Amino acid sequence: MNTMNLEFLEFDCSEDTDGVVCWDALAHPAARHTTALLHEVTQLLVWASRFSPQGPGPLDEGADWDFDLQVQLHSAHNQHNTPAQAQAYWHAAQQTLDIRPAPGPDERVELSLSLSGTPAFAQAFREHWNAS
Repeated sequence: MNTMNLEFLEFDCSEDTDGVVCWDALAHPAARHTTALLHEVTQLLVWASRFSPQGPGPLDEGADWDFDLQVQLHSAHNQHNTPAQAQAYWHAAQQTLDIRPAPGPDERVELSLSLSGTPAFAQAFREHWNAS
């Protein structure tokens, strides 16, 4: 078994009465870590896509996993310190994550990721990502 540890994403886990598990993570590292953070999220979504190629999708419609990814950009040059909303697109076929607008070199990324899955997905996720 090849477990991987996550460096930037630290998940809180909850489980509902049907056994569906949801992991929620919030990351807001320094701008110099943006590339590594986005790489970590990409690797996680690549793994999930390999676990169940028909996902992501609604679990109540038969999918094994789903996710919600929200991204905000914080600019050091923004006097009002108001974050700009960015759109995150997961291209499963190409296994790429696209953030629009792309974060600039001086922008900090605030990333919120919710990942949910069936009991089988949850067990595989825990084993692979060393997650509780």
